[in-house]
Amino acid sequence: MKTELRKLLTGRGIELPCENEIGRLRELEGRWRALEKRRALVTPWRVAEDQAEAREAFLADPSLENELQIAVLADTQQTALRYAARHRAISELMAQLSGQAAELLAPFLAAVCAALRDERELREANKTTAYAHNDPKVKECRVWESDADHAYNRAVTAGQREFSPMQVAEFFVTEQVEEEGQ
Repeated sequence: MKTELRKLLTGRGIELPCENEIGRLRELEGRWRALEKRRALVTPWRVAEDQAEAREAFLADPSLENELQIAVLADTQQTALRYAARHRAISELMAQLSGQAAELLAPFLAAVCAALRDERELREANKTTAYAHNDPKVKECRVWESDADHAYNRAVTAGQREFSPMQVAEFFVTEQVEEEGQ
């Protein structure tokens, strides 16, 4: 997060997420990414590919386990239905993780949005010219406000859409990590 924005928020009494909260977000992100990989393995359009792999495995090693895998994958329609059910269940788990990240961030992001809206209005009111909206400080605040609103909307809808926990938190976490690296 940019230093000036950080000063503005702390000056208004808004505390940035602590290391524990950021650590929790990173944990949620790791679990979300692992589920994303699992979900990619059970997409219904992978059935033919999995059937071919099972057949190849059986031909290479005609063990009972490989024969059973062929039997499990034999019915294309049933396998596709099983894969689709697993795919939906994993997607629901991913949405729950995104929802947990949103619960963690929504109050912070709502406070940030309100503070930035107030700051922009204050900066515009302090300008006496008709072109106050073109003032660099007002423009900068408008960009911050837009970014914060976008992050808040992402957080609020995270459980209904496919956002990873870090995508929900990108407004402040990405910039905060970049700043710490400087």
